[in-house]
Amino acid sequence: MTSSPPQRFEPLPSSTEGFIDHNGPYYWRRDEGSVPEYGFQSDSRHANPNGFLHGGAVLSFLDTILGFAVFKETQRKCATVTLDSRFVGNVAPGEWITGRTVVKRLTRTFAFVDGEALAGEKLLVTTAAVFRIFDA
Repeated sequence: MTSSPPQRFEPLPSSTEGFIDHNGPYYWRRDEGSVPEYGFQSDSRHANPNGFLHGGAVLSFLDTILGFAVFKETQRKCATVTLDSRFVGNVAPGEWITGRTVVKRLTRTFAFVDGEALAGEKLLVTTAAVFRIFDA
């Protein structure tokens, strides 16, 4: 387990308050294709009783980065309406967890966003979410 994020990752803005501070910190960077990539270092506090990464830890991460992606696109605050998830893999705590997001559609009041979380090349969770976009 490493105590610092991989190269070029920087702290996600506002990821050090409240619950996010407990679960994170979360980081982000733009890859070569200018697509944002997110991540966090999992550790023992992210474990479930079976010794694997707890699904709630990964979903909290995904919920946060999906909302951040919506905010980056709209420059408006938002809140989760739905977060549909599929758990497809598992990993023990201690891995660097990467997240990717795609804003699929924006309306004046809603955003439709997909995301996934991985440990290396191993897919852990996929999500499809709807966010309510608030007036400026």
